[in-house]
Amino acid sequence: MITLEMPSIKKIEAIAQSTPDCISLAQGALRIGGVDLHTKEYARQILLTDKADYYQDPLGITPLRQRLALILSERFATKINAQQVFISHGGVGALTSIALTVLNTGDEVLLPEPAYPVYANIAKLAKAIPVFVPAFTLDKDKNSTRSCWSFDLESVKNAITKKTKMIILSSPSNPTGVFLSAAQLKELSWICESKGIYLVIDEVYDDYVFEGTFHSSTPYAVHSQFTIRLGSFSKNFGMSGWRVGYAVTQPELIATIGAVQASIISNPSVIAQYAALYALEHREYTEHYVAIIKKNRDVMCDFFDSLEQSGVLSYGRPAAGFYLFFKREELDSNTFVMDVLQQAKVALNPGNDFGPSAQQYVRLCFAREPDLINKSIARLKNYFSAKHQNLLNPTNTPLAL
Repeated sequence: MITLEMPSIKKIEAIAQSTPDCISLAQGALRIGGVDLHTKEYARQILLTDKADYYQDPLGITPLRQRLALILSERFATKINAQQVFISHGGVGALTSIALTVLNTGDEVLLPEPAYPVYANIAKLAKAIPVFVPAFTLDKDKNSTRSCWSFDLESVKNAITKKTKMIILSSPSNPTGVFLSAAQLKELSWICESKGIYLVIDEVYDDYVFEGTFHSSTPYAVHSQFTIRLGSFSKNFGMSGWRVGYAVTQPELIATIGAVQASIISNPSVIAQYAALYALEHREYTEHYVAIIKKNRDVMCDFFDSLEQSGVLSYGRPAAGFYLFFKREELDSNTFVMDVLQQAKVALNPGNDFGPSAQQYVRLCFAREPDLINKSIARLKNYFSAKHQNLLNPTNTPLAL
């Protein structure tokens, strides 16, 4: 019998939803007014036909696979054909089908941590062994007084053993916002290719890059037998509830994955795929979301800069993604998160979800409506001023925006 533990984020979100007047910054969903109304109207028109009423190809509808191949080819200066793309039940569905296809009992799956919590459960589902590898570090920036996150490739390389069959990581990272440099991506892909290790890179946050130049694994996935690139419509089009993801890999592997996916879900949601196909033609929707999220990040970081300067916590300004991942002095972030939820009615996510080295960390999602971001900052200011009166609020008066 396989024993899987529900991530804390699901438990916290359930409490938040049942708590009156609670602001949830816990779950990593884009909540900026919902899916664009034009996309919904297009889906409604499809529902008036029979296009979405019957079983479809387990690997996804052909028009969506073709359009994704073309867009990814243009964006990342490579050449992809539709046979190298398959559609899935969200990005998690793609990873699950891949893991069940290539992993055997006892294989080791390296998870550079902090790592998205579902990765470990998927490895266990395939009867493999998840191995957490501390790889993202928070240190003081040499050129400023701020802390910053970085990725340590050497720690990952040193953790590889004869049992290593797969490495899974997100780039940009959930939760740190770090993405691999061109040199790191090239070296890691080469190492995995030479050792026969599957490198699965989850790039669902690739549109939310605010600083630096993002380097995608897509060109490597096109040519490599072992590099696989994941993607999703959940973040860039706000469609997390519609469950449409995809992966880019070799046609030979996709043929086997198709049988696995057909056994699990028969085929991805057809109506959701048509909605995703429409959204792909409207890049302006994504650009609208990205502009809001960047402003949210800047506002939240201004607040967290003051907290770090006051010694309340440490954090690294994220170069990409949806999240702040900050460190508190508490040994158990669960206690801190529950206290914030009860006292300030702001829901956050405890770091223990993301691996053993993240016990003192907390994740905050800023992919929310701007007014909720401002309200949450006001509540957190009052919370921290009460807890750290001498540092933040020597006059003992409520802090306001």
